[in-house]
Amino acid sequence: MLAYLFLINLVVNGFVIHVLPPVFPRIAVDMGLSYAQLGSIWGALALGMLSFSLVGGVAADRFGLRRVLSVALIGAAVLGGLRGLAVDFWTLWLCMLFIGVSYGFIIPNLTKGVAMWFGPSELGRANGLLLMGVAVGAGLGLLVGAPLAAALGGWENVMFIGGGLSAVLWVVWLAAARDREPTGVMAELVKTRGNVRQGLRQVFSVKEMWLLCLIELVVIGRMGAIVGLLPTFLVERGMSDTEAGVFVSLTNWASLAGMLIGPWLSDRVGLRRVFIWPFLLFNVAMIGLVPVLWGWSLYLVWILSGLVAGMAMPLLRSITMELEEIGPLLSGSAFGGIFTFNRIGGFVIPWLMGVVMTGASAALGVYFVAGLGVIPAALMAFVRETGHAARRTHSAA
Repeated sequence: MLAYLFLINLVVNGFVIHVLPPVFPRIAVDMGLSYAQLGSIWGALALGMLSFSLVGGVAADRFGLRRVLSVALIGAAVLGGLRGLAVDFWTLWLCMLFIGVSYGFIIPNLTKGVAMWFGPSELGRANGLLLMGVAVGAGLGLLVGAPLAAALGGWENVMFIGGGLSAVLWVVWLAAARDREPTGVMAELVKTRGNVRQGLRQVFSVKEMWLLCLIELVVIGRMGAIVGLLPTFLVERGMSDTEAGVFVSLTNWASLAGMLIGPWLSDRVGLRRVFIWPFLLFNVAMIGLVPVLWGWSLYLVWILSGLVAGMAMPLLRSITMELEEIGPLLSGSAFGGIFTFNRIGGFVIPWLMGVVMTGASAALGVYFVAGLGVIPAALMAFVRETGHAARRTHSAA
């Protein structure tokens, strides 16, 4: 099941979406688009997703992961291919919006799947492996998007390929995926589980839930803004579109090492927060150096920014699963709420970055998004420690 969830993250959440930024320079020329319009198109995905993530999470809690993803995956496949038929700003914007709607039923529930199948001593590593899927897929998309557009005679054909790959994955999911029936304590909890409203009230009565929502709003919004608009910024500075796509993909490849190292250390030590906030701050410094560097030094700081981001992200998701008020039983609703907030960031922050880049300067837009990273690092100070070492200490006390 982890392999299936990994593949969905790789193809649907990774490759299909991230083949778009490397061809943004071509789309901008074809359609006459500004930075602000490109940022709005990129953010439309998040707008659709934030509108339905909570619904998608609750649906999986009530009707099962396999059934919900079986419907949503085919929708993502069709809409991903339809991007190739877009002719102007609004048609492409609407395609991305409705892809986001289908993703609202997919992406939050991938993490729920991990919560259902893995225990506390494996949770950090399982989350790391899951997120490696999107890192690999995004890296491949950023790497091959521009060369594929050149080889196939246009960016439109790249979108058709993405839709086809998603359709193949949908068939694989229908044939092989399965739900896990609750056992032991989980089975008893299911019997006493309240209705949807009671479950949501329980989830959102937890202080850490709100803090994690705000943290992910900024973290995911920053990531989306930088990945979406940096290729066009680099092309204006003198890179080719192929080189810019390769460059931006490096942060995804570097994050793979972080997704192995950070969760492994965290699971071994039994702590979460100490492996999150320092790396979030380090990422701020690395992103802030991007506009002033060139050559090997630019590549170095970009790779380091991906490494530390990869170390922190799986552990944020692990904390949510380990909150005793939520656990695997209500994780669909919890991640639905979290993904609603992080896609608010995914919609607003790319748009704001594009507005700053269009109205002031492109470099100032990068500085603006880099500085926002201080917010989630500060909020981590108020999040409860949930690692198994801390829980043992609390139980002993």
